[in-house]
Amino acid sequence: MARHPIPAPKKYLVSDPFHFLRQEFDRLFDSGPTIQGLQPEFEVKENKNGIKVTTELPGVSETDVDISLIEDVLTISGEKKSEVNDENETYHIMERSYGTFSRSIKLPYTPEEKKISASFKDGILSLDIPRPPEIKQNAHKIVIRKE
Repeated sequence: MARHPIPAPKKYLVSDPFHFLRQEFDRLFDSGPTIQGLQPEFEVKENKNGIKVTTELPGVSETDVDISLIEDVLTISGEKKSEVNDENETYHIMERSYGTFSRSIKLPYTPEEKKISASFKDGILSLDIPRPPEIKQNAHKIVIRKE
């Protein structure tokens, strides 16, 4: 009897071996307004100046995207609207997803709202979240003495 494992994209096998399992749990217990297949995936990078969040939102207009910040929780939500349907047309295949979406992430600090900048180009939303001044602490190296 041959076993056929569930295929997983290679990018998830290396970076997050539990991505598929987490995705299935999210799908099973999701009670929010997110339609399956219409949840933005984030790329979050941090450097000494702050955090950069990028997400792909193909087919979504920038006027249909809302970005909110409550303390240290960043939420991106919006709606991908369906194109106008002509009643004289019959769909044979409809695989594209439409509807509302929402995704939140907890940031490692509470940023200053007025200093966050957002840009939207070619379906890519980018947010630059500067680190607050009180968080910018110099790391001090502690020397180990020989005894």
